[in-house]
Amino acid sequence: MKTNSKSDIISLLLGSLIILLIAWKVIEYILPDQMVYTDGHALLQDVTKAHGGIENWNKNKSLIFTKEFKLYEEDGSISIDQIEVHNYTMSRSPISTIQWKQEKYDFLLKKDQDSIYQLIGSSLDTTQTSEELTSMLNASQFVINLPFSLKDKNAHLTYEGDTVFEDQLCHVLKANFKNSNDSWFFYFTVNDLSWLGYWVATSDHYSLIINEEMTEVNGFTLSRKRKSYRTDKNQKILYLRATYFYSNYTID
Repeated sequence: MKTNSKSDIISLLLGSLIILLIAWKVIEYILPDQMVYTDGHALLQDVTKAHGGIENWNKNKSLIFTKEFKLYEEDGSISIDQIEVHNYTMSRSPISTIQWKQEKYDFLLKKDQDSIYQLIGSSLDTTQTSEELTSMLNASQFVINLPFSLKDKNAHLTYEGDTVFEDQLCHVLKANFKNSNDSWFFYFTVNDLSWLGYWVATSDHYSLIINEEMTEVNGFTLSRKRKSYRTDKNQKILYLRATYFYSNYTID
């Protein structure tokens, strides 16, 4: 009787082990291949590769595009409805310009190696400081260059695991920057590292940006349509803050 009991236990253990192995193989077959990341920089390396390659991006000499955007207030009213033309050169002597029309006036924001200024028509705009203009221009360049602009010596990157974002399983990449208390969370799909959007926690508000449509330009995956929402600290959407449409990309 004791021998039979031992045999039964061994058979039960072997059977359970076989079932577990079969179940594991079935799970491996059903689920897509998924890279296991423990480091934010490793994830970013694969993300930039999937979007055209950081080495290729750094070889670009200029980037030109049109940006159409509307800024909404909490009550749904539109405070800004604007079309801008952005032109960024990336040579040893970089020049950056943003041009737009507001009411009957033409605006030009320009930065070169020695100066930054804004013109309204042909007159110099003295209502904004050089620091404010620099912040505006840097923010614009940072966003349009994502995810490549995360490759920055001032960025501290951490891998936050995975989560469901826009009904898709995504890797979460957190970014913090030197001299800033803002935290950025970027979402890339597990299956092919597509960039779906990001969430930003600042000192006075929370913003959720969703990439509704991307476009391919010279082998690079860039934003085409996106929406920005104000949220609470739990990422619950409060209201639509802005819509963006990017077009007429030229990369040399």
